Amino acid sequence: SYRGHAHPITDIAWSANNFIASASIDGTVRIWHVTFPECLCSLDHPEVVTSVRFHPVDDRFVLTGCMGSRLRLWSISEKRVVCWNDVSSKASDPHTAITAVSFTSNGALAVAGTMSGDCIFFEFEGLKYNTQIQVRSSRGRNAKGRKITAIEPMPVQLHGEERLLITSNDSRVRLYNVRDKSLHRKFKGLQNRSSQIRAGVSDDGRFIVAGSEDRGVYLWN
Repeated sequence: SYRGHAHPITDIAWSANNFIASASIDGTVRIWHVTFPECLCSLDHPEVVTSVRFHPVDDRFVLTGCMGSRLRLWSISEKRVVCWNDVSSKASDPHTAITAVSFTSNGALAVAGTMSGDCIFFEFEGLKYNTQIQVRSSRGRNAKGRKITAIEPMPVQLHGEERLLITSNDSRVRLYNVRDKSLHRKFKGLQNRSSQIRAGVSDDGRFIVAGSEDRGVYLWN
């Protein structure tokens, strides 16, 4: 076990080279390695850190999102913010918080999910705004965007194109095409109204799995 945070941990990310990043309510992201018992470094934030992800190609960089609206890209070796952007002027709710972050599988785009159901895309270089989507149904009670709880890139080898798996608090898991940001498929059945549930994908991209507030585990082909 690793000890270092003063308050509960909100998210954990693994890198391809066995580095671990842990985000916490204490406003820090701590970097660890499986071969060392001590924290390698601490990346300090002015607010609660809700989500963290390593760059999929170069794990010297991590992306963080906070209860505020600022998305940060950090250089671990330099222990500093390389660049940042603010989602408040782009989200459907200007007072929203970042609730999930990720990269596309090739690392070209960073993605921030918000409390108001937005997924906002930024170029990796400089975190320049690219585009955004509102994750919601076209009608009914889910027509208003709900909190994004997870964003996961799908393995490219199965489909030949990049896709993102997005989990949200309207009890839906959606698969989006990265190229044109279109909705490819929607998965229903789980209950996810208030929890920070993260749907996962198998290594070959054939299966999706998610926990549920009804204490079930749901599997889709």
